[in-house]
Amino acid sequence: MTDVTRILPLQQRGPNTMSSSRSRFVRFVLLIVAALAVAPLSRAVIAEPATQRPNILFIMTDQQHAGMIGCAGNAHLKTPALDSLARDGIRFERAYVANPVCVPSRISMATGVMPGRLGVFSNGMQAIVPGEVNENSLGKLIQRAGYDTFYGGKVHMCRELNPPNAGYDVVDPDQREALPDACIEFIRRRRDRPFFAVASFINPHDICYAHAAHIGKAPKGMRHVDELYRRASALPLDQLPPLPANYAIPADEPEAIESHLSPKSVTPAGTMRKDYDQRQWRIYRWIYCRLTEQVDEHIGRILDAVHDAGLEETTLILFTSDHGNMDASHQLASKGLFYEESVRVPFLMKYKGVISAGQVDDKHLVSTGLDILPTLCDYAGADVPGTLLGRSLRAIAEGRSVDDWRTYVVSENSWGRMIRSERFKYCVYDSGAVQESLVDLTEDPGESSNMAAGQAYRDSLIEHRRYLQQWIEDSNDTEAKAFVLGVSRPAEQ
Repeated sequence: MTDVTRILPLQQRGPNTMSSSRSRFVRFVLLIVAALAVAPLSRAVIAEPATQRPNILFIMTDQQHAGMIGCAGNAHLKTPALDSLARDGIRFERAYVANPVCVPSRISMATGVMPGRLGVFSNGMQAIVPGEVNENSLGKLIQRAGYDTFYGGKVHMCRELNPPNAGYDVVDPDQREALPDACIEFIRRRRDRPFFAVASFINPHDICYAHAAHIGKAPKGMRHVDELYRRASALPLDQLPPLPANYAIPADEPEAIESHLSPKSVTPAGTMRKDYDQRQWRIYRWIYCRLTEQVDEHIGRILDAVHDAGLEETTLILFTSDHGNMDASHQLASKGLFYEESVRVPFLMKYKGVISAGQVDDKHLVSTGLDILPTLCDYAGADVPGTLLGRSLRAIAEGRSVDDWRTYVVSENSWGRMIRSERFKYCVYDSGAVQESLVDLTEDPGESSNMAAGQAYRDSLIEHRRYLQQWIEDSNDTEAKAFVLGVSRPAEQ
């Protein structure tokens, strides 16, 4: 049963939920603030202290892999805003998306459901959103918990989950330079209950147009990418980022990967893999760094506004990206693959005075698609359906022990599945002579060797096949059964 006192705004709560002395104190503070205010919107007035439900700021970028932040050890770009979140909060090192493509990943984050269960495995597929899922999407759950809600920026989901239909009071469509101002204006509003703001930035997704700039066909709206390409092309080699350590193409890479590199995409990864020389890949990486720095600057403006409004101690901030980008690893660009650069994303949480500063969690496996909704609802005091597979990260972020955390995390696309466990990554595909891959990420973090065919890791291979079978049953992943059965033979048992 829902606890009504967690949902009603403060002014509607009875004497048992807020003492009369506290009410007098809050009124006194409000009077002082009103008397001293010079600019009416210079500060927000939030009635709830840090010990109760926080404001929530959820910031998301598009196509930013986990290594594209300075605090992760990347010396080729500067991300002071995101670094500040990591410095003042917690950075989860093992955060994986439910699907490494925009639409399915975003649908999963908005619902807490694996996107394939809603019929979506890739961009362009039509989602089937049951009524119960629709009514318990992230925006509606937090709005029902008594929050003022805002969604700004890129959506790229299905009709049912478009912000005006999904529990957001205020919606702003800009996903670039104007988004910070829209978000800041909402944050600064006077209110008597907490806010939930989503700031969804498009970049560094514009890296998708780097190849168009390379061949002189950048669209009119991507002239800034064209300019970045010209600047990078004029630089000496030593001023461009080096090639990644895992630049080489694995000799035993499953054939399905190459066969799904669409030549018709705005980023023709297959063409780039064949035609790009080392300098072109380094130019590509330079452009990616600059686009990431640009969006970090926009994020920094919002974080500065939270600080200037005196809201740092009453605001939970969560940052992630919808998926990564291959960034020249294995001579690949774009997303949609189960390689780390495509499927692993940055994941930061800050709540000053509640989440200890400077933490790096490299133990717990996080599913951004499954875990964000229960985490934010936990802080908001919103009830979530008991059928969801995800778990709240609140206890981990706040330094409390958590029993029985997941053994593995799963990502999916239309032609394969990934199981990421403590040490290994197992992938299975629906076609090709080599349908499986097994990588020991402890010994081979760059995913350069497929150990599935050898005897040395036979037991681990069988174990991960069983994990996948367990996942199929637990999550009702019926779409995976046909091609998984082709590799999981009874002979292993």
